[in-house]
Amino acid sequence: MKGILLEKVGGEFTLVDTLEKPKPGPTQVLVKSLVAGINPVEGFMQMTGMLVTAWPIVLGCDASGTVVEVGSSVKKFSEGDGIYGCTRLGTPGYCTFQEYFLMDENLAFKKSEAISLEGAATIGVGILTACLGLISGTKIKLEQNSAADSNEWIIVLGGSAGVGQYAVAKLCGYKVLATCSPSSDKASLGADATVSYKIPLAEQLAEIAKITKGKFSRCFDASAMAAETGMDALAQCGDPDAQVKHFASTNDWVPIEPKEGVEVYLCSLGQIGRSGSEHTAQVNQDMEGFIPVLERYFDEGLLKPMEYEVVGDVGVGEVLKGLDAFNARKGGEKKVVVRIAPDSA
Repeated sequence: MKGILLEKVGGEFTLVDTLEKPKPGPTQVLVKSLVAGINPVEGFMQMTGMLVTAWPIVLGCDASGTVVEVGSSVKKFSEGDGIYGCTRLGTPGYCTFQEYFLMDENLAFKKSEAISLEGAATIGVGILTACLGLISGTKIKLEQNSAADSNEWIIVLGGSAGVGQYAVAKLCGYKVLATCSPSSDKASLGADATVSYKIPLAEQLAEIAKITKGKFSRCFDASAMAAETGMDALAQCGDPDAQVKHFASTNDWVPIEPKEGVEVYLCSLGQIGRSGSEHTAQVNQDMEGFIPVLERYFDEGLLKPMEYEVVGDVGVGEVLKGLDAFNARKGGEKKVVVRIAPDSA
């Protein structure tokens, strides 16, 4: 089958037609790739080799497609079902930049007519990362209006990072303050208030304190680059009466300097579908629990896919155009997606 192959760390993506079609295990499904989303993690794996389990490798993890074969023990999916979500990162046979790929039954979303194929390709990585950060990391409940106080804030650093966290936090009843570029639109981000990340740290902290009046004890760094801002905000501006404060970050590879009274959680989406440690098992257990709830919220319109931009025409080779378009962007909140095959295929 066709796919976009990466031979080595730092190598170039190349279209090939010699890949072996994967075979699903007992609890897996084989998916025909219809639309793939582009993420920063593809470039990260390309340049660092981190999360890649074997070379050469096909990348891509934001999936939207059709089930064409099911494993012997699969119960949730049947042939012909729409499916979306996040596949195993950096693992041969599971990646979306090819004609067919594998997904784990318990870690995949079942698509309804409420979501388009393109919209589905914007959801997996973003929503699961958001839930790891907010639900597992800052200890809020994935329930509508579960916040004890509707005036309590959550700070989200990297507000235009496309993680979908604003909708999750707001759905749970919290107010959201997001840091973002001055050009970002607060309404499109889904935030109640915004602060520019381009102003000096002291000014950011002053703005956060002014807007929230210290009524927050949770911070999620969706940018993976603002640990100092988040930790200082919690320590200096957060609720002084909070018994514990929570900081979660998508950066799980650089140590974060601890602060008294602040618990730190590092989002490990790269562990999806993997095994080998207690932490990995917990991450996958958490995601397995999120998915049925999130499916219902998306189907009911309480959560919505990201806005997206379709790049190129139709075909596996269009992924190369999508990667180029993603790398050439200067900000922007829209997700880049590529149509791998016609809807009827």
